[in-house]
Amino acid sequence: MATFDVSDVADITTHNTSVSDVTSTLTSSSNGSFSNVTITSSAGFECPALSLEGLEFIPWDNPDNIVSAQVEEITSRVANAVILPLLFLIGGPGNVINMAVFYKQGLRERVNLCLFALSLADWLYLVQAMLVYGEQMYLWLSNMGRYGPMAFFMGNNALVGLFGFTWVSQIMSAIIASERCLCVMSPLRSQTILKTKTMAIIIGFVFAVVVGLYFIVGARYAVVCVYDLALGRTTFMLVASEFYLNHETLVNYTNTFIYGAGIPVVVIVVVTVTTTITARKIRQAARWRAQSSASDAVKTLSPRDVALTKMLIGTSLLFMVCVFPIALFRCVWLFLPEVNPGRRQHNLFLTSIWIVDALSFVNSTFNIFIYYTMGSRYRETFWALFRKQTTDKKKQVFSTTGVTKK
Repeated sequence: MATFDVSDVADITTHNTSVSDVTSTLTSSSNGSFSNVTITSSAGFECPALSLEGLEFIPWDNPDNIVSAQVEEITSRVANAVILPLLFLIGGPGNVINMAVFYKQGLRERVNLCLFALSLADWLYLVQAMLVYGEQMYLWLSNMGRYGPMAFFMGNNALVGLFGFTWVSQIMSAIIASERCLCVMSPLRSQTILKTKTMAIIIGFVFAVVVGLYFIVGARYAVVCVYDLALGRTTFMLVASEFYLNHETLVNYTNTFIYGAGIPVVVIVVVTVTTTITARKIRQAARWRAQSSASDAVKTLSPRDVALTKMLIGTSLLFMVCVFPIALFRCVWLFLPEVNPGRRQHNLFLTSIWIVDALSFVNSTFNIFIYYTMGSRYRETFWALFRKQTTDKKKQVFSTTGVTKK
């Protein structure tokens, strides 16, 4: 087997490695060894000194790996150093604009509240992803390994749980698709069954529970720093946390049945079924209107509701394209244990993780273009916001210079 090069890949993802027994795991699987010396890094971390001479890293070098470590490395760099920064430049301000538009339109409208919450979840997901992966991009460009102080801080303070906002986004998409389906199937009844206040309670519950439970999964790993005696620098390693070793069953069941295959599979089924029903109903409404023999249900569905529903069908289609592969990957990980961290197909698992992350970034970025292209009311509010900003700036200039506008 090839020697593990810490400058290329500096993390360990095994099921039996914890913060307290990194030493024994490394020495039992290789010729690498720790000294009894600790060194304070430039970032202020107390790091044990480690000799990596002769260290062999089995997950990356396993000859049964379908995907090589080099391919995994390229995939991760493309996803995190190219795709994410570009999408963040679009999705970061894009989701802020979405929130401003829906807030301006009024959060007392149920659909505006849902779309505001979706944009908020997408924005929070992109921001924290950029914090973590943006650091990785810098470290790669500087040839300093894969993890740094930001990963160290988040990993050891349970802040990885913030990645749960991507699942909040998925559930919000399913809620919006279901809300539109109910409105199209029974417009009058939907107003009495599902009030805005009720929807606000549901959204608050989703945010709190989904993100809260993901902190359990996020606590699965910890990041430890070591001082590499051979290279003369500090590096970081990803290891199983003490929390995981003490609550292995809880973490595994939560990860597998809720976030593994549970949420992705359920939401893709819900969005697909409700969107199909909604699209068929909209086509029927258009045909019936053309024949001037609409039913009472269709008569109560206003042209504005039809336009809004078509716009939301567009967002559902984007969601299905992005999330279906995510659900498929997670089912594969569930039923093929070797496609998991530290197993024989370790590199395949990580490569698919980067693909899944890239799809999540896309799903959280491009809704603004669908809203603007298909939503006439969105466009009106969008330009009204910018006109207001321009007017406010002109008023500020006039008041500062003392010029009276005639």
